[in-house]
Amino acid sequence: MYAKALLSLACLIGSTFSRSVTFKLISFGENSQVKISGRSKKYTLTPIDNDEILYGTTIDDAPDSSFKYYYIVDGKAENFYRVFDASQKSTYNEFFERKDTIKKLNTFKHPPNFSNWTRSIGTAKPFDDSYIPTIHIFGNNTEELMHNPYGFDTVDVGHVKFYLKNSVESFTDVNTKPKNRGFEKFQLKFKLGKNARTDKKGIKGRHIFKLRNSGEDPLMLRQLIYGNIIRELGMPSIHSIMCRVYYNKKPLGFYTLQESATAKSFIKTEFYYNPETDKTEEPEQLGYVLDGTCGSDFEYHPDDLNYYSVFVPNEGEDFSRLVPFTKALSELDTQSEAAIKEFEEKWFDIDTFHKAMAMEYLTGDWDGYWLTTSNFAVYDDPLESTEDTHKFYFITQDHDETFGVGLESNINTVGKDFPKLSYTSQLNRTWNVLFDDPEHRTLVDRLISSSPILQKRFQDTLVGIVENVFNPVAFKEVVGSYYDRFKPEVKWDYSFERPYHPEPDLSDEPFYTYSDWKKNFDKGVGGLQWGLYEWVKLRAEAIRDELCITWEGDSNPPSKSCVPKVQF
Repeated sequence: MYAKALLSLACLIGSTFSRSVTFKLISFGENSQVKISGRSKKYTLTPIDNDEILYGTTIDDAPDSSFKYYYIVDGKAENFYRVFDASQKSTYNEFFERKDTIKKLNTFKHPPNFSNWTRSIGTAKPFDDSYIPTIHIFGNNTEELMHNPYGFDTVDVGHVKFYLKNSVESFTDVNTKPKNRGFEKFQLKFKLGKNARTDKKGIKGRHIFKLRNSGEDPLMLRQLIYGNIIRELGMPSIHSIMCRVYYNKKPLGFYTLQESATAKSFIKTEFYYNPETDKTEEPEQLGYVLDGTCGSDFEYHPDDLNYYSVFVPNEGEDFSRLVPFTKALSELDTQSEAAIKEFEEKWFDIDTFHKAMAMEYLTGDWDGYWLTTSNFAVYDDPLESTEDTHKFYFITQDHDETFGVGLESNINTVGKDFPKLSYTSQLNRTWNVLFDDPEHRTLVDRLISSSPILQKRFQDTLVGIVENVFNPVAFKEVVGSYYDRFKPEVKWDYSFERPYHPEPDLSDEPFYTYSDWKKNFDKGVGGLQWGLYEWVKLRAEAIRDELCITWEGDSNPPSKSCVPKVQF
């Protein structure tokens, strides 16, 4: 009887402590440990595959049921418990003192009457924003680059590692280009080679990335928000994610990791992804990607090819395909539904262009196509082209000068009331706003304001975005989750001195603080006149009153007798 009892007890203990589990921790300390609640022992974590900052250990006698644990680095314990679920065998790559390793952000709504963009690889790694990646730059040339970015045009840094939730993507001798060096948090552009983990180029087919600083944005989030909205609208869009960046085990900042719209890797993953094979299936010869820099427009000038030279092609490509496109654009009968349909099939996707222009208007994107003919790209898709026609798509990029950021008097002539201006104030006008700014906005003039058919179509797109996304209720519901998720990261970003300080005569630094970050959701700070939520409220309510629309949760909807000020 006694022997049977002992045997039963042994079986019970074996079933209670029989699971093998693995802990993985990103740490910048010297000694890392993990402690399981209810046990006195502390388990030492050692470098995983000789990694510089990723430590781990496997415990063979962990409880079968869910249990609590916490990490200790250099004697300092986390002030919260984590939970190891009963169904797990391993943690993700957890970050010391970050309470929520995985936390889903709220997402913007796809307007129900909008088309979808189904050709993209989407938020596959590294753009799964339920996790905050860590990037570590180290080795050759790193220290010099971080202290003196003006010392390099491009430079190969010894090593760049991307720590994602389930993997480490490792690259050596990474070609790196510093940019926006008037800011302490200057921008970096990486061209990644072979991935040590996969033996393939880049990460999931993507190999050109930017670390963007949002230097003029006290929230550091405006370009992320913009990109997440356009992704949900159903249009080709660059993907972004917020991440922590370190160099030589030292803090560099909280950055936006982003694709480049002119990179071939972006074109492949955004236009030619097949979810059934989980591969890109691009044509043997891709189309041309043209980078629209300041002054780039689409008038027809067959005898003056220099007109198109403001577009920047990739190596081995040119802007010659713009000539027949701009000819077709100039000859389009915009009063004819049939002619418009044929033009869309052969030459240009108007649907995604209208979505892009609606977002530029809504956010006051003064550094985009509509206001300054800048920061866009066009791509002609060979699968939809012929020997004589080239089907183009419009792609926006670099969305940091939005929601009031950088909006100065050469563009904003009405001050605080700018968000109240109608989109019609940007139609049928002469521009020449900035240096080398063209007189016209040919795509807007031809594909929005040239006929009631197209203007109504654009306005319906605009209204769809406001009703579902760009209004005080829907917008705050999503962005509020960003505030909660990123608050500790931003507090960290403002907590240390950066390695680089521009010379006073070269500096563009606005010197925002963590206090400014907290305030700017609701009100202006420094030279920025509007809070983020304030901008959206002013813009949405002005459109509501102008066009007699409303949205779910609107506290002051228009009366039934409201008459739209824009009629067709």
